Amino acid sequence: MPTTAGVPTGDTADVRPTNPGTGVRGLARNSAIAAGAVVANGLLSAAILALCASFGQTDEIAAYTVMTSALAFVIIGASGGSALLYLNGTEEQRTLVRSQWALVVVPAVLVGALVIGEFYAGRGYSATALVAAGVVALGNGVAQLQIADFNRRMRFLATAVLMCGSKAASLVMVLVGVPLTIALATAGLAQLVVGELVLGRDGSLRRARFRELSLRRAFAGYRSSRHLFGFALGELYVARYATLVLSLVATPTVMGSFGALVTAYQAIGGVVQSALQVPMVARTRNRLGLESARHPAHFSVAMALVCAVPMAIAVAGLAPWLTGTLLSLPHREAATWLAVFMLALPFLAVSRALMFNWIGDGDFARATRAMAVLAVILTITVTFGVPRFGPLGAATATAAAEVAALAVILLLARRSAGSGPLAGTSPADGQRPRPNG
Repeated sequence: MPTTAGVPTGDTADVRPTNPGTGVRGLARNSAIAAGAVVANGLLSAAILALCASFGQTDEIAAYTVMTSALAFVIIGASGGSALLYLNGTEEQRTLVRSQWALVVVPAVLVGALVIGEFYAGRGYSATALVAAGVVALGNGVAQLQIADFNRRMRFLATAVLMCGSKAASLVMVLVGVPLTIALATAGLAQLVVGELVLGRDGSLRRARFRELSLRRAFAGYRSSRHLFGFALGELYVARYATLVLSLVATPTVMGSFGALVTAYQAIGGVVQSALQVPMVARTRNRLGLESARHPAHFSVAMALVCAVPMAIAVAGLAPWLTGTLLSLPHREAATWLAVFMLALPFLAVSRALMFNWIGDGDFARATRAMAVLAVILTITVTFGVPRFGPLGAATATAAAEVAALAVILLLARRSAGSGPLAGTSPADGQRPRPNG
């Protein structure tokens, strides 16, 4: 493959698949496993936090929350879209990402943990808990690459076992009295070790991999993942902007209720996106000649709707019970806020299905442009809706942005493709892959 300064100029062309690949039923099964793993992991996390709260470990929860939240921005700033590139890129691009993480991202996170830990330690947080929480955040970041190694090989069941097994081990440790941050750090490190043992020679932490590391490759990785950095940044912006704007005009009590609901909405959206990663990886494997993934471009859209619509209907119907009885939120109108968020869910699912298809096809720039369209529309709707209508305005603006953005994305896709709004560009559809630059 031709390169420029270590950056691939295009994906593999005219490759021959080495195996027949996974059929539609296999993709659906793997999608169910991926989505189920996220649900199970979320439930285990909720159980751990509830136990820690009942045991009086509020200082542990506080240290974990502030450290992981702050380091999340350090990780995304230092790594950009490299995790997505590691999952969907060529082997040469994956080599660049390994250099990027080993030589830039991990040191940046360590420095960030020291600075952030020093800041919060001076504000009364437990130094031990902050250090352990920093280890958790770093382990979670590195685990992204390890999980990508499993998912790229379509080993979604192994990913589910690793994720849920680690969280279950943390739950057991918390039950026997281990502090939250220590439990999560220990189980997370054990997950990395077990994962590398299972991957064997294919693991990214093998000794031979370290001989490939260089700063030149690391900086080339930033150039190669520049479009996916924009995608990841846009995704973070879309998830946080409405909440940040509302925080400027709402009381802490209102923000507490709204925060619980927007977190639930994002968690449900995360379940859908986990399911959509399976056909995305299949398209990547097909593009790179690792298998012949014979599924149509609209398969992801159908899967998105099958996942999102029933969940949206169920949660919207149960909204009064969920907000009033289960969560005991003090605002009766919170049920309406949650129902409006659920209105956005099917549109979110379809737009992400299209974006993931394009990422799987190597058209990273197209996916980033689509995310930028959503970010611009969301900025407009939230800026005008939140100051006037508060939490309801934030939820309505989110739903309106998802609807409008999907309409624009479909229109632009139809014009650029000249065939249909759901047309993909993967060899699975009988077309040559697009370049990713």
